[in-house]
Amino acid sequence: MELRQARLAAMALVLVLAGCSQLPSPNGSTAKEPAPLRDAPQQVDTASDQLAELAEPVRTDTALAWARSYLVNERADDAGELLDQVGDGALSRDQRFRWLQLRAQSWMAEQQPDRAVALLDDYRSDIDGFDAQRRAKLNLLRADAQALNGELMKSLRQRVAVDPLLNDDDQEYNRQLTWEALMRLPLETLEARAEDTSGELRGWLELALLYRDPQANIDSQVQRLSRWREDWPDHPAARQLPETVRALQRAARERPQRVAVLLPESGPLAPAAEAIRDGMMTGYYSAEEAGNPTPDLRFYDVSDADVRSVFQQAVDDGAQFVVGPLAKDNVAELARMGTPPVTVLALNYLDQDSEDAPIFQFGLAPEDEARQIARQSLEAGDRLAGVLYPRSAWGQRVAEAFVAAWQDGGGRIVVESSFTDDTIGETVESLLDTARAEKDLRRDPSFSDLDSERPEEWPQSLDFLFLVADPNEGRQIKPALNFHYARDLPVFATSHLYNGTPAPRRDQDLDGVYFLDMPWILYEGTKLHRMAEATWPDGHGRYARLFAMGVDAYRLQARLYLLRNLQDSTLPGVTGTLRLDGARLVRESDWAVFRNGEAIPVPRVGEGRVDSTQY
Repeated sequence: MELRQARLAAMALVLVLAGCSQLPSPNGSTAKEPAPLRDAPQQVDTASDQLAELAEPVRTDTALAWARSYLVNERADDAGELLDQVGDGALSRDQRFRWLQLRAQSWMAEQQPDRAVALLDDYRSDIDGFDAQRRAKLNLLRADAQALNGELMKSLRQRVAVDPLLNDDDQEYNRQLTWEALMRLPLETLEARAEDTSGELRGWLELALLYRDPQANIDSQVQRLSRWREDWPDHPAARQLPETVRALQRAARERPQRVAVLLPESGPLAPAAEAIRDGMMTGYYSAEEAGNPTPDLRFYDVSDADVRSVFQQAVDDGAQFVVGPLAKDNVAELARMGTPPVTVLALNYLDQDSEDAPIFQFGLAPEDEARQIARQSLEAGDRLAGVLYPRSAWGQRVAEAFVAAWQDGGGRIVVESSFTDDTIGETVESLLDTARAEKDLRRDPSFSDLDSERPEEWPQSLDFLFLVADPNEGRQIKPALNFHYARDLPVFATSHLYNGTPAPRRDQDLDGVYFLDMPWILYEGTKLHRMAEATWPDGHGRYARLFAMGVDAYRLQARLYLLRNLQDSTLPGVTGTLRLDGARLVRESDWAVFRNGEAIPVPRVGEGRVDSTQY
């Protein structure tokens, strides 16, 4: 299983452990969880009434079994209600174990991993008194909860510590989740921790670093993998090597020897093309400097030429892989040719319904960010959203992408508004009035007038506001929200809110706003940054994100094989985590929040749901 939200895998564990839990008894036999006297009632109130009529220990055993049934059927709140009724009782050691296991799982299923961690911390003395296998299962749950809570390094340490005590099935699961956490760590953190950690955790970190190193080409990664296996012959990952790492060797055999790049050298897209070209050359130079094989990289100008003719010339010259073109109309022209004789990675997207296009497409689509915000907010338990975007075709397109993903996932749009430069203040006020009126109507349908005596309550009518805005617009919108008693309303924005250059004094007006952006912008201390600064000392200004796109485009010419042939595979890139959706490369960006005017990376979205100081 490749990189996923740790939340999804942990929920799978909830179902596995809640559905069947057998442990050796002290005498070596297998102890099964007592079955309930009858099936769990449909209504939890009925279950409570029936439990009250039972005597111990049958009452507790039945409550635990019914709670497990509710949990498996995705009724975590009902499971928690039953568990809370028996949690303070005089439980046997076996009952206490089952109660802790189920209560932690129910908190996780309710998207409250912090409470699961706190529960397991509070009962640490009880856990220490269990046999080794029970301790291992609960500590594995702790690792899952820590991962869901954004405490990735704590989760990794817990997983490494518990791994030798797990059975084969749990070890396989644990190692998959270990690898996923390593894929989610910021590259800067991974580099630092690989130098100051020891033992098996260091082995995991070094393996993840060689896989994620944005400077390394496939040949150097395969060589480093061989050295890693020599250094760590008895490491758990050496016995169960992640599938993505194994696939590196296959990709090395399949990588192209000659790559053609189709970019304009003049015209309106020339500056963007230059940044992409520089990014690709940075990847090329880093491989060459390391003494690693590099493809024959040839650039073709498509400024004023027929793109079909240029493409055919590149193929006639022996190109086995084509990167480009950049212009959307040129991409569409190549797509109309049908299936090409060589793999094509276009640097722009066709229409949204182009998953079956004959050419692969890679770009920095803001719609991907909008859909990511919708998806991850739904996973966090949010259901009521407001939408605010600029009154333009581009702003409407991004907003529509969010709305579609949000509603498809079961979310509700409470209020939606667009603004112009001249109407920001009044638009924000009107949006908040509408949201507040919606709250009043839900509380009392007969209530129609705005309740001006409780303005501080209105944010409860929205879980968050989805914002599409540039930095200048955002610096007006957030103060307007604060002024209208919406200071604590969570605001989630796309990367357009941040121009990539730190400006603490100006960006203090954005404090508290969460936004998505690529790792290249949020983590500036990596080795690749230092190399890029040495090669391109003047930088790339507003084209910095396109420079990063060029870095990933160079990596993709060798690694697209992995994404095509390894199901659910992903590539940790400097533009984000990349995966294929049909013929389209989709990015998952990183989260950050403005604090004291600075963009601070955080593991995931949501004030109060994350400890951003852990790194």
